[in-house]
Amino acid sequence: MEKKDDAIKEEEEGRFAAEDILRYFRLGVFIILMLLLLVATFQFYFFAMDAISMLFKYEYRPLVQAGFAACIIAVVVYFLRAVIIKEK
Repeated sequence: MEKKDDAIKEEEEGRFAAEDILRYFRLGVFIILMLLLLVATFQFYFFAMDAISMLFKYEYRPLVQAGFAACIIAVVVYFLRAVIIKEK
């Protein structure tokens, strides 16, 4: 009877260890993807500013850049609000 209990415990411990490894792997992949997303977001922002500089006359550049920045802020606030509400 004791051997069965020990075997069951060892099997459960092995399963938990495998689940922990899988959880850490997923966490690592998530962190790497978030870093890539952060880099891509910065690149997009700066390339969009360069595109605005090329497409619009110098008189309108600040206005268009301010509008673009305001849109980015609105989108970020919307997503942060959604995340905060989802946590509660």
